Amino acid sequence: MLHRLALLTLLGTVCACDAPPPGKVAVLPAVQDKGTAAAPSQQQVHELSEQCAQKSRDQFRRDWKDGGASFSHHYNAKRATCFYLLTIHHSTGTHSIMFFDIATGELYGEYLGPESGESPATCRIESLYCASWREWEVLIQPYMEE
Repeated sequence: MLHRLALLTLLGTVCACDAPPPGKVAVLPAVQDKGTAAAPSQQQVHELSEQCAQKSRDQFRRDWKDGGASFSHHYNAKRATCFYLLTIHHSTGTHSIMFFDIATGELYGEYLGPESGESPATCRIESLYCASWREWEVLIQPYMEE
């Protein structure tokens, strides 16, 4: 657990090095489809959502047997992607959050900081940076709906 915390702290520090200058406004990217295939039926979306839930539970059980963390998941039909959101709760009141595509392991975003008040050490979704918990919630919302 201590090694994971050290790794997350190191990642947060490295990622914060290329943060945009203060006052720069982030613009949300347009959601892109992964292909031109026909949209899945409601039944297919339900099945894919169930598979997403199972993969997320399995991943969480493999990685976090000792507690101190929680997770959520969402199957985004428009992106045809199962998203996995891992939250590590620190005794200092801060959170480390990592946002993945569960199938590929691609890291879409991360947050390291408090839920309110102070500025986070790291806050980004893809190439967009944020300066608060509220901005994080706004940036992640398009991925966690639909």
